[in-house]
Amino acid sequence: MLIIEGFNGHRIEIPEDRYFLPGPELWIQPQGSGKILLHGLTRAGLILSGGVISLEYLVEEGQVVSSGETVAFAVTNKVKYIETPLPGHILNLNSLLIDNPRLFQEDPYGHAWVFSLQLPNPIDLSLHFLNPMSYRDRLLQSEACGNPKGLKGGASPTCRTIYTGIRSQKEG
Repeated sequence: MLIIEGFNGHRIEIPEDRYFLPGPELWIQPQGSGKILLHGLTRAGLILSGGVISLEYLVEEGQVVSSGETVAFAVTNKVKYIETPLPGHILNLNSLLIDNPRLFQEDPYGHAWVFSLQLPNPIDLSLHFLNPMSYRDRLLQSEACGNPKGLKGGASPTCRTIYTGIRSQKEG
């Protein structure tokens, strides 16, 4: 397990048995022969989005999907569309998340997987996604790591100036 301390005020654990897609903040874990992939939301993405309030699936088990097709949407501080990064056949949808979205916060890399996808053929995942070390390095370079205490306004100079001004007015 790779660790980042101070990611927007949180400790991030990055499992070393999966791949990552920054931006949409997805993790992908190969199963068995590599033709079946579990997909979920990264801890970093959950922190930045404020967590998941609810989840709704837009596809059904057994459905064939194209790369970039929306599989589900999650209500966070806004709506987050969860798209499949690869084409394939939806094997399973995690219905536990519909009634218990807290699982995203409690167990993002375990019970909170969102869907499983069967690929038509095995592929080299390293050509499409980041390995754990590369993903960790990318997070370390992000603005969220410039805000180790998780202060409102983050590490952006403009936001930091605004929030510092607001804070000093409240204290003054």
